[in-house]
Amino acid sequence: MKWNRIFLATVLIAVVAAPAFAHNWGCWTQPDRTVYVRNTATYSSQAQAAINEWSNDTIINVNNVSYHTEVSVYDGNYGSTGWGGLASIESASGCNITHCHSRLNYYYSYTSNGKRGVQCQEFGHCLGLDHSNDGGCMGGGYYYDINSYYTVVSHNINDISNKYYNKHGNGSEEPEGAPLVHATWYNNPVTLAETADLATSIVVAKVGGIYDAADIVMPIPGTEDEFDRIPNQRVAFEGVRTIQGGRLGDFELFHTGNESFILAGDPPYEVGETYVLFLMPREDGSYLVVSPEGRIRVGDRGLEPMSEREFALRLRDLPIEALELDLAERRGMQGAVIGSK
Repeated sequence: MKWNRIFLATVLIAVVAAPAFAHNWGCWTQPDRTVYVRNTATYSSQAQAAINEWSNDTIINVNNVSYHTEVSVYDGNYGSTGWGGLASIESASGCNITHCHSRLNYYYSYTSNGKRGVQCQEFGHCLGLDHSNDGGCMGGGYYYDINSYYTVVSHNINDISNKYYNKHGNGSEEPEGAPLVHATWYNNPVTLAETADLATSIVVAKVGGIYDAADIVMPIPGTEDEFDRIPNQRVAFEGVRTIQGGRLGDFELFHTGNESFILAGDPPYEVGETYVLFLMPREDGSYLVVSPEGRIRVGDRGLEPMSEREFALRLRDLPIEALELDLAERRGMQGAVIGSK
């Protein structure tokens, strides 16, 4: 079948080929170009280096303060969540962000530059930017490894200039239900093969139930009540069949967020939906999707990837059998190589 070579051979596009248009996170923006920031991170030097870049290299002027203000920058060990960083809009007036949280999850083993890169990206989100494939921190965890691409680059500088000189969307209302949270994902597979390699199991499963779980709670000085609270859900899946790995049967999926805390690219599940899931286990016996690339809905017209990455988009509207055949052919090729040794 032709699609096998298309998907398994997809490679990462060079970052120099990135498109040159602005990458805005909806209409979100800070009220003006002077932004007040409180940095209480454990890895404060890495966080401050990231903050300083946005202040020194763009038209944004950052004032560091010691009280609760427009942007809170911090970190913590949030555990096995799949994300290494989160930016969340906590309050807004129209399209003006009145308070934003920029956080690093140091459960994951980022280098010093990687920690700086995560905070660089999350702070960029708090300024109203989306991800961009330009070789800077705003693409880390999506297009390339953030440990190696952790700085502000010229594309980001231009995006900020365009957004704040023109005050894009200022005063209008953000559409209801729009994602208020952006993540830096720890895993960043750039092919279907890499996504499969990260997974201990690949299954077809149906959502049987969704349950709110206890918030992840982290003591953070300078936040509203001195604690950061991340809502999460447990999604009960009924196993339909296993494509790769040991048979799971029914299982429980850990999912960050809920109906009011919506991650861009990883929205809430709905009962009755069927998915192809690329899974890895968590310490508590539940499972985690390896990244947004590992979550593919099976719709009436065919596959519906959650990821906007090019190789994932090529799956859109194809029958599930195409994906299963790809994965089966790859396992066969791997077995042939192993058997020849």
